[in-house]
Amino acid sequence: MDTSYVYYKLFLLTLILHATYSDTIVARLQKLEQYAVSQNEKTTSLENIIRHLENTVRHLEKENSELQSVQNTHLLTKRRARDQLNVKDARRLLLDGQSNGQYAFYAFMSRDEPEPGGHHLLVYDTVKTNVGNAYNNFTGIFTVPRSGLYSFTWSTRVACHKAHTTELVINTRILGSTYVYCGYNTVTGHAVISATQGEAVFIRTHLTSPGQGAIKSDEFGRSAFSGFMIV
Repeated sequence: MDTSYVYYKLFLLTLILHATYSDTIVARLQKLEQYAVSQNEKTTSLENIIRHLENTVRHLEKENSELQSVQNTHLLTKRRARDQLNVKDARRLLLDGQSNGQYAFYAFMSRDEPEPGGHHLLVYDTVKTNVGNAYNNFTGIFTVPRSGLYSFTWSTRVACHKAHTTELVINTRILGSTYVYCGYNTVTGHAVISATQGEAVFIRTHLTSPGQGAIKSDEFGRSAFSGFMIV
């Protein structure tokens, strides 16, 4: 057999095999390209879904925040209304004198008492508490509303280089006294006593040692009188 003819046949066979292999590679590349396109489309679709879900979550979070704000405002409004009612109830008890079986008062002088004489009844005209309405800010007298054990406190302030003695009195009985002199220019007395319904409790100056100068009362120190029923 002619050698050139053999080589020619081998050459043709090589071309055929190469062409077949190339067609196979191209086909595979086309399939890979189609698969990549398909995956890109799926990825894009998933990204769109994720963005939609993220927007939905943000919208729900905003709605939840708004609802929480409305709820907090509603709760705050209810709490304020309840607090206002409590304050009104407290004011009614303190100022209108409703006691529910409790009695207490606190009052102070709105201004100085100039040169009070002996046995001068001190009037504490500014009332801050008057549960039971038993204290009279025009007379300075606490009328015992019910027999029992009571606590009374009074404070007296004087001008410098002046002195005063004051007494806690029930009807005509002296239950306590204090002495104040500048250097110790405010003094406080306290007594726990049994009192009978209808008795008058008040503060007055001493008869024979009424003191000198004014009994002071201003924003720098108040002369005051207070008391409450213990049992």
